[in-house]
Amino acid sequence: MFSLLPICTAFGHSSGLKMNCIADIDAAIKAAGLSEDEVLRAAQMAPRYLYLIRTGRKPLTSKTTARIKLAVSELKRQRRMVEKEKATDGKRPWESRSAAQYRIAVSFVALAAGVKPAFILDAEPSRRATADPQWLRAARLRRIALYIANQYLHVDQADLARAASMSKANVSITMKQVEDDRQSDPEIEAIVTAVEGAFEG
Repeated sequence: MFSLLPICTAFGHSSGLKMNCIADIDAAIKAAGLSEDEVLRAAQMAPRYLYLIRTGRKPLTSKTTARIKLAVSELKRQRRMVEKEKATDGKRPWESRSAAQYRIAVSFVALAAGVKPAFILDAEPSRRATADPQWLRAARLRRIALYIANQYLHVDQADLARAASMSKANVSITMKQVEDDRQSDPEIEAIVTAVEGAFEG
């Protein structure tokens, strides 16, 4: 009879999904909301491959974990793309009204800050690269654009969340942050005041 593998194998892992052992792999697949079968298909591995590892009939190697990690990441990326397409009724991001309004706000903020719109748009919120000054700068400018789009272009927060690839909760927090920071941050105040000037009179 084949014995079960130990709880974890000894080799290390790179940053990202933690897969040091079969339990880690199972947890990563479950956390991603994926099925074992679809992950194995994406990794081009036999349907019972993980079962064979669990029962000690095959070894768990770094090559195996790398293939599974890549498959999980790719399936998650594909799912995000499908979700974005559903959110915009199959239109590209800039073809939906709310996303277009958000990008107009981004363009205005970028012009006022002396950067290109891509500087803001390419700094994806999901990266959370808080150690990167460039990402932090882009995130700060994105918050101002979100505030302008919501307060002056009347874009719903849920639509803004989809347009900016953020959660509704984070967009809501952003609205409060910008409002609170206006009094203490000259740049925010100057940009928002410039927008307000177009709505006066």
